[in-house]
Order: sequence, then structure tokens, then C-alpha cells
Amino acid sequence: MIKTAISFMLGCLLFLQLPSLPDPVWIWVMFAFAIISLIWTKTRLLAVVLFAGFWVISQANIALNNRLPPELAGKDIMITGSIASVPEQDAHSIRFEFKPDDKSDLVLPRKVRLNWYKPLPTSLAAGERWQLKVRLKQIHGMANPGSFDYEGWLFQQRINATGYVRTDKNNKRLAAAPFYSVNAVRQTLLTKLSSHLKDSPQLGLIEGLTTGIRDNISQSQWQTLRLSGTNHLLAISGLHIGLAAAIGFFCMRWLWSRRAKNLLILPAIEAAVISGFVVALFYAALAGFAIPTQRALIMVATVMIAVLIRRPVAPSHVLAFSMLLVLIWDPFAVLAAGFWLSFSAVAIILFTSQNRLPSPRWQWLKIHTLIAFGLTPLLLLFFMQTSLIAPIANIIAVPFISLIIVPILLLASLMLWIFEPIGAALLQLADNLLALFWPLLDYIATLPFSNWSVAHLPFYYYLSIIIGCLLLLSPRGFPAKWLGVIGLSPLFLFQANRPEQGEFWFTLLDVGQGLSAVVQTKDHTLVFDAGPKYSDNFNAGSAIVLPFLQQQAIKNIDTLVISHADNDHIGGAKPLIENITVNKLLTSVPNHNLPDALPCLAGQSWQWNDVSFLMLYPEKQDTGSRNNLSCVLKISNGMGSVLLTGDIEIEAEQQLILRQDHNLQANILVAPHHGSKTSSSISFIDAVHPDVVLFPIGYRNRYHFPAKTITDRYQQKDIRQYNSADHGAIQFKIGLTEISAPSLYREQAKTIWSADNTD
Repeated sequence: MIKTAISFMLGCLLFLQLPSLPDPVWIWVMFAFAIISLIWTKTRLLAVVLFAGFWVISQANIALNNRLPPELAGKDIMITGSIASVPEQDAHSIRFEFKPDDKSDLVLPRKVRLNWYKPLPTSLAAGERWQLKVRLKQIHGMANPGSFDYEGWLFQQRINATGYVRTDKNNKRLAAAPFYSVNAVRQTLLTKLSSHLKDSPQLGLIEGLTTGIRDNISQSQWQTLRLSGTNHLLAISGLHIGLAAAIGFFCMRWLWSRRAKNLLILPAIEAAVISGFVVALFYAALAGFAIPTQRALIMVATVMIAVLIRRPVAPSHVLAFSMLLVLIWDPFAVLAAGFWLSFSAVAIILFTSQNRLPSPRWQWLKIHTLIAFGLTPLLLLFFMQTSLIAPIANIIAVPFISLIIVPILLLASLMLWIFEPIGAALLQLADNLLALFWPLLDYIATLPFSNWSVAHLPFYYYLSIIIGCLLLLSPRGFPAKWLGVIGLSPLFLFQANRPEQGEFWFTLLDVGQGLSAVVQTKDHTLVFDAGPKYSDNFNAGSAIVLPFLQQQAIKNIDTLVISHADNDHIGGAKPLIENITVNKLLTSVPNHNLPDALPCLAGQSWQWNDVSFLMLYPEKQDTGSRNNLSCVLKISNGMGSVLLTGDIEIEAEQQLILRQDHNLQANILVAPHHGSKTSSSISFIDAVHPDVVLFPIGYRNRYHFPAKTITDRYQQKDIRQYNSADHGAIQFKIGLTEISAPSLYREQAKTIWSADNTD
């Protein structure tokens, strides 16, 4: 069973690495070859791998063929259907998943993700049926090294289009949610929680522990959880579902045994098993049957069935069978970090607990340290960082949250429907306990060296690291256990690639409708603009720029330039400054709530590793709009140069031609104002005379950047054009003897679910 489960998992993982879907003929050839491979014992595991490949490719084919047809993208259409998730509301919008009716005359995806902007509806509830006018677009996410794969996440969630609700008098509710709607019950519970704990700082944490909805958890709370290594406690998965099952099991076994006649009807252990599964099912329903919850529920069901049939099953076989069922149910689960972390944690417990007699007196204390150590390679692989104080924090947090807070919240959730005053009292108790506990966790998270981050390592290095961890986790006396230390050596010896002396690398990041670029020399880093702030919970600075810097093993920014104060350039600056050391900050708006900012002024210049940096604009006496006061920076070495222009328009372009004509020529130009009609005048293009122009734009942006007249203008001068929406992050390496061809991240990181494979 163990070999079968691992083979199936490897098959799912390997075939999801394909850059595009294979031809259907090859899929059936693979299926036939898998059937043939079953005949011989020595090739049966290969057959399992091929069956897994057939299954995952078939499911991917179904998912991708259900995406929005190109002819419907960007058009206003009227659809009917039901709200498929609990709506998430902030001050400006409501976001929710929507399932269009199958009977529609249009060919629509089975599930879409919508935003409803102001004016907002007076009420919007999960499970309700609505008629809505919407404008949809095909799946598309920002593509950058080191950052979150939004397209991959939508693929895992089977969301096949995104869009927003258009204001229309015909938007209306058609029917209320049915009584059996799980999400409607969850939304009602959220409303009750909010009404009783409206002003509590712990409301988001309680909502997360109760329903799995974590929208109200603050950024500071997330940071505390991340730095302490306890963020897994807010994911309702194996730990919490298993705890719920255990509560139901032991409570029912005790209650059932109180009456002798009950034992004649059903043995206490079987009644306890049924009760445990029901309680686990109840908790999973509160969490909306999210994918991690489904995995945990399948594992619990496997254990319960083994108990019911009264057949001893090795824990390792239960784990393997559970993993096999999870992957048959959802083969895309291997793309989620939670899948690897949850199954690996259980496997580490089994590996380090069995065949070690006598058991250590403080086994429960030791196990947290072993889990933290064993999961370190995966945490570094997925997140490029891990918490060094996680064992200490979890020794305190896991018993407190799992054995005290979660049972109180489960009982409170039930009592809110049965007898609300008791439920409210239990909620208040949980809130008070969390209020007492949180300062301790916050203190632990702020301890020196609480967090360890590494550069992005090539995947094959992790094979050595994982083998090294397994050797070090093996029992005392295991042969060659000391070799585990050598296996871990890449974590300490690996050096990320950097430019040579005199070279520089220029990367235009894909931040949507905004701008952020990174310039790297041998020993220094400059960031030009930090991209937009999209909401209180998402900004380009912390979500895109910072992960890219971490991926490049950059620990501080020598100079941060914020060209001007428009949100799409400055929005991510503050979160970026809060999370990484910035040695110097230059901007055209030094008084715009930026700490220790200095004005960017024409004539400022410096050299890093024989690479020259020259500020061309503005001058101190210049006046005008924000756009026309943008910082303009030129970076050059003996081989080539890059010109960054912010959002300058024709007026500023003309000033630059008058003052800096001799400095304007550059090989690579980042188009002024994203390719707006108000910029890129013919005279400016002639003065710069670039070989390449880059447009930092958002996919299907509302401004329709870059304007066709502008792209035609560059085209007429045979200037190569790239844009971040189509190509993702774009990198050039300006060496001592040549300028590299552009590295286009969307092409480099192409996957089955990539936008360019499905447009």
C-alpha cells in the first residue's frame, strides 16, 4: 500500500510539471501502456505512476476545457446562478464565488470569482440564487519569481474565470438559500460571532478557528503566527479535524457506556467511532469543506472504518491509504503546500515514534522539535523561510489552542443555535483566553533570530536536504546517520548567482497596473517604485517585490526610489520598508509619509561595482503634476543602459530633451506612463533611441494601456516591445560584452494551467 500510494503521488506530481497538455492520443496510449504494465510484477509500480498521470491529465483537461471562451471575455453578459461561497466584504467591495446555471444559452464556466463594487447590495448571502450582469475575463495572474502563483491557486480551486458585477437595474435576488446550504449556515454563524465580538481584536482569529474564514485576521497577527511557526493552527486541517473526532469519540464512548442496554444494541467503541466521525464532519462543514479539511476528513474516515471492521491496520498503511484516496478525489492536491506539510507531519510522527523503546519520558515535548526539524526542508522549499522558535511556540500554542480554545469554540458554535446566551458566554471566555495568550505568542515571535530565510535553491538540492533530514531523524545507531549533516550542507554553502563586477541585472516585475523594477549589481540593489496597494490585505510591495528579493537572496535594499505619489507606484512602499532594511530612500514626494526620504534631483549620481546611476529629472525648481515630477533614472555600464521614466508626460519629456539630450540615449526604455497617449512623444523616442521598450501594465487594464497609437509609434521605429501583462517579469542581464536576450518569466515558468496555454 505504501509503495502504491507513493507511486500514485509521484505520478500526479510529475505529470503536473508538464508545460502543456499532451495530445489526447498520447493520453490513451499512456493508459494502454499502464494496463500492459500491470501484467508483470516488476512494472506494477510503473503502471500506478502511469494511471496517476492518466487521471491527473484527464482531470486537468476537464478543468481547462471549462474555462471562459475568449469571445465572452470583456463583454457584459446577464447570468443566473447561485452564490457558492461566503461573501468576503471590505469597505469598497464584496468578493464571492458564483456557480452559473447549466441551462444557460451561453457556454459558461462552472465556477467564477466575482467582485461587486459600490454601490453594494444591501444583503448578499451564500446559497442565494441571483441574476447578475457581469463582465468576465479569462484566468490571469501576475507572474514573478518567488511570488504566489494565483493562476495555479485558481486551477486548484476549479475557478475558471474572474470578473465583476456591473451596475444594472436587472441585478436581483431570485431565491433565498436552501436550508441545507452549508455556506449559508457558516455565514449565519459569522454574523453571530461578529455581533457578540464586534470590537474584539481576536474576532478574526476566532472566525478562522471556527469557520476557516480568515479575512479579518490583521497583518500584524499573521506576522506573529508566521514568525512563531504557528500559522498552521489557523488552517482547519488534520490537527483540528482529528481533535474534533477524538472529542466526539471519547465523549460518546463514556456516555454510551453509562447505560447497559446501549451495549446490547451497539458496542461502545462502534458508537464512539460513529460519533467521532459525525463531530469531525460537523467541524469540516463549519470550515466549508475546504480542500485541507477534505484531506483531514478522508484520513479520519479511514481510521474510523478500520476500527469499525475490527481489523488491525498499521498506522503507516492508514496514512498511505488516506493519501491515495485524497489524490483520487483531488489529484491537484499535490500542488498545495498544505498537502505536503500535513502528510509529512504525520509521517514524521510515525517515523520518529515507532520502534524506539523505551519511549522518552517527555515524548510529546520532543515530537514538536522533530516535526519542526523534519518540515524545515518543505517550509524552505515552499516559503524560503522557517521559524527557528517554532518548537517552543508550538509546545505552548498547540495544547492551548487545540485542547482548550477549539473545544470551547465548537461548543459555543453549537450553543449559539440551541441556547444563545450560553454560546455567547463561551465565546467571551474564548476571547478572554486568547487576549491573555496572544501577548506571550507575540513576545516569542519577536525574539532575536526567530526566523530563518534562505535563497531559492535549485530543486535537486532539496533531494539531498530531505535525505539528510531523514538520516538525522532515524533511530540512534542507524548506519551512517552522520551523513545527514552533509546532506544539509546546501542550506549553508549555496551562494545565489550575482552579477559580475561591472555588470548589472535589470528586472521589470509584473505588479499588475503599476510599476516596480529591481536593479542588481555585484554587491548592491536598487528598487525603483514598489507597485500598487490593491487592498488592506494585498499590496505589491510585500506580495511581489519582497518575495522576489528573498528569492534572489537579497537581504536589504541599498536605495529605494519612489518616482511619485500615485498608488500604482507608491502603494507597496510602506509594507516593503517595514519588512526589509532600506538604506536610502529617494522620491519626488519626500513629505509623503515616507520615513527619512530625500528628494530625487537631477544631477544626483553614484557608482556601484563600476555601474553608473544618474538621476536626470526633476530639478529643484520644477513644478507640475505628480506625473510630470516623477524621478527619472538612468543606469548604465560600458555595454548598455536602462532608462526608468516613472509617469512623465509630454511636458516633462520636452524638458528632458532640452536639458539632458546627451544623457537620454538608452538601450532599454521603460515606457513613460505605461504607454499612455499623453507620453512617448516621437521626439522623446528619437532622443532615447532604444532597442527595446517595456510596458509595465495590468492584464486587460481599464485604461487600455498601452495605447495602440503608442505601440504603433514604437513599431514604426523597429523597437522591440514587451509588456508585463503578457510576459510576466522581464529580466535583462547587461554584461561587459553583451546584453542578454530578455528572460520572460511567463514563458520560463510555463505550466499546464498558465494563461498563455488557455487563452
